[in-house]
Amino acid sequence: MYEERKNTFTVRDIILQLFMIVLFILIMIWLFPTKGYLSDNFVGKDELSSELSEQLQALYGRLFADNIESMRDAAQGYFTNARLPQKIGDSVTLTLKEMLEKKLVLSFKDSNNQSCDVNKSYVKVTKMNDEYQMKVQLSCSDYEDYIIVYMGCYDYCDSEICMKEETTPITKPDNSGKTDKPDNKPDNKPDDEPDDEPGTPVVNKKYKYEYRLDVQNSYSSWGPWSSWSKDRISVTNLRQVEIEKRLEVTGYKTQTYTDYEIEVRYKEQTTQVQIGSRPVTSGGSVDTKPAQVVSSGGGGYGSWVFQTVVTSNSPLYDSNTVKYEYVSHKTTVDCSNVCQNVTTYTYKKYTRSYSSGSTSYSCAAYPGYTLEGSNCVKRTGGSVTYEPIYETVTTKVPYKVVVEVQKTRQVPVKGYVTYYRYRTRKQLTVAGTYYKWSTSKNDQTLLSQGYYLTGNKKEV
Repeated sequence: MYEERKNTFTVRDIILQLFMIVLFILIMIWLFPTKGYLSDNFVGKDELSSELSEQLQALYGRLFADNIESMRDAAQGYFTNARLPQKIGDSVTLTLKEMLEKKLVLSFKDSNNQSCDVNKSYVKVTKMNDEYQMKVQLSCSDYEDYIIVYMGCYDYCDSEICMKEETTPITKPDNSGKTDKPDNKPDNKPDDEPDDEPGTPVVNKKYKYEYRLDVQNSYSSWGPWSSWSKDRISVTNLRQVEIEKRLEVTGYKTQTYTDYEIEVRYKEQTTQVQIGSRPVTSGGSVDTKPAQVVSSGGGGYGSWVFQTVVTSNSPLYDSNTVKYEYVSHKTTVDCSNVCQNVTTYTYKKYTRSYSSGSTSYSCAAYPGYTLEGSNCVKRTGGSVTYEPIYETVTTKVPYKVVVEVQKTRQVPVKGYVTYYRYRTRKQLTVAGTYYKWSTSKNDQTLLSQGYYLTGNKKEV
């Protein structure tokens, strides 16, 4: 039961632990104020004794040592076999800036409550014969120093590689009398003297130092927008694109629909037309004699001749002199009086003539007689009247009907069309890392351009 409770954490336990950590930090801030706070409030006053100043210096030195140990421990966990240099003499450098970006350590504050230099502070690992040398450099506004640590695959390692038990002791800062020499070097020490291990004899060697410049991508301002176009445009880091959807006519389709039209048609109408008259005698005497035949000839029918196309609301039938050839018929609605279905027939009309012969008569043998038909007639006394002679005439009379008609039309089809417009910019600088060598550790020309020391150096 005890072992099960020991390995179980509740939300309450976590909150209590976080509260204790925050309370401890607040007490430490209250008990150990910064050097700037003491200088602003107690320098020149009797309350600040020399004993308190020495205690604070010791505390600041301990903080510096803890910070440099934090960099060492974080670097030891970061440099796995894949990240270590592979050839003897090769080095790999990890700056404090990179360690902060990779969340390996937190930002360091010195006695002046300022962050340590993230470019001048670094960890450098160099491949030796059978082990690795790790130099941990920490540069702050109040002090700057380094330690040397050796790593390798030793018998007591719990992992593939660990730190050697015998290490160079951490140099504790002595800030007594320190003003403005952050590198903690004597005034007579040359600027290009190598950062050797403590105790190494001074050799008059000249070195050149490696500088590094990290350049990020930079761009000009965006130019004006182009006009809208249907051409598809893709987005790049140098081109910005806007898209707009518009409802437009994208084409046409054929649509069939029913319409109604007024059609003029004709129907035949029969009337009696007077074409002449004939005499009629009343009273008196009439003497009739057969007329003398002068000449006679045979009769017959001629050829069929196409006349026209006719329509009728009833079927038409042929006669001796007229023939109808059927074409088509259709049924419509006639609403001229009362709406009703009307079937209209269409025919081709053909006609032919009949000749009855060339027989002629004469009354020359009967003087005083008049030829009437095939008789010679002599009328004596009485009165003569004339009666009309009629002929049946067929005419076409127009009338209107409503006809159902199937028609087609082009109907527009609408859809959304994508339009594009863009604007561009120019790339001024390309991201990358650049290295340069200089014989000075304080090359202002390179420093003004943004370069910083990597910690690598080589003998000239």
